[in-house]
Amino acid sequence: MTSPANVGSFVVPGTTLERNEDDSLGRGVAESKSGVVATVVGTLNREDGVLFVEQRTDPIREIEVGDVVIGEVNRINPKTAEIKILHVEGKPVRTLPATHLFADIFVAKIVDKFMPSPGDAMKKRDLIRAKIEQLTPMLRAECPSHDDLGIIRAICPACGESLVTSSKQPDVNVACERCDYVGFRALSNGFGHGYEIPTDSTISKLNRDGERWADASKAFISKDGERPYLSPLSDHRRGSVHSTPKDVAKFLGGLQQGGGRGGGRGGGGQRPRREMHAAKCTMCGTDSKLPFQPTPGIPARCSPCKEKVDNGDASKEELSAEREVLNKAREAAKATMGMKLFVGGVPYSATEEQLTEIFAAHGELKEVHLVTDKETGNSKGFAFVTYKSHKEGAAAIEALKGTQMDGRRLNIQESKPKEGRGGRGGGGRRQKDRGRGRRDRR
Repeated sequence: MTSPANVGSFVVPGTTLERNEDDSLGRGVAESKSGVVATVVGTLNREDGVLFVEQRTDPIREIEVGDVVIGEVNRINPKTAEIKILHVEGKPVRTLPATHLFADIFVAKIVDKFMPSPGDAMKKRDLIRAKIEQLTPMLRAECPSHDDLGIIRAICPACGESLVTSSKQPDVNVACERCDYVGFRALSNGFGHGYEIPTDSTISKLNRDGERWADASKAFISKDGERPYLSPLSDHRRGSVHSTPKDVAKFLGGLQQGGGRGGGRGGGGQRPRREMHAAKCTMCGTDSKLPFQPTPGIPARCSPCKEKVDNGDASKEELSAEREVLNKAREAAKATMGMKLFVGGVPYSATEEQLTEIFAAHGELKEVHLVTDKETGNSKGFAFVTYKSHKEGAAAIEALKGTQMDGRRLNIQESKPKEGRGGRGGGGRRQKDRGRGRRDRR
């Protein structure tokens, strides 16, 4: 039988305690059928004739600004990388609150080098050393402030072997010794060294901070606004010398077969260059080039302004001024672009010829498009009608109010272009910016 614990002993709930006859029971102590027992974890103590347990717990310790953390790259997003925090250096943090389990690193805070996507500088499952720079509304970390921050360990996405540093060619700083994988990582001086970083380590110089990407590398890095896994160097499953998967090649619109980018195994395709269109930024007014044809009245922002809006740093004054520019452009374009109408309540048996007959009586038409089901070919119940003249389109809306077709009343209104179309130049794809766009229009 185990002896009762005496004063000074570490006890846990259920531990039998040694009690003096004149002892009264204090906190963390209770009397049971088998005697006096502890009800909490701690150290047994006695003070002024009171027997109690001085409770010891491992409280939740929160991360603070300036803490250096070790994390695992958990997710790659278009503009941020999410890391799962594994360790806080210099602190015995064993329990973290739920809000401090993950941190985001913006693409501009990974390395002092132009980086379209975080996936161009890290891959999922890489281990990274980063510094916390913001706590609310979410943890944010950064790496450029010190050469010891950055990727400290990476495995080959092709075969799983640990990667080693390489300086054989520009913009390639890691390679696999087992297979032919090569790539780029935002390296820390501690890459491959573990927790202790040698004071004379200069591994981070392989990042070529402040230098432009070599011409040969521009075909590999992701393009502004595209999803990170569409770039060969951003794809966590492949390297630049591996062939492009068929599904990705099909999505990219027909890559060149057999050309390859370095003669890797099985060949590989090269993504065709996108046509760039001259444009004037709707926010700052500077001349720029965008990978889509700007639409009058729709945001078309240069990269710095787009990033400013994405990060929520654009001021109310800037957004208000841009809105005025967009409204003026929209009004100026009415005379040449005509008007596109949305027509709802269209009978399922209707044809484009029948719609043309109704709307052509009120002006010259540019296009009539009846939306149909791909499998059955039947109408989906709505259509789009475009007039060459904006004035005639507006008049047609008024003239055709209450018009019925085969017993169904047509719902006719101007078709408004979506703000998201400009997302490629203004972050419209993201939910956050769609909400901001609605507030701007108000």
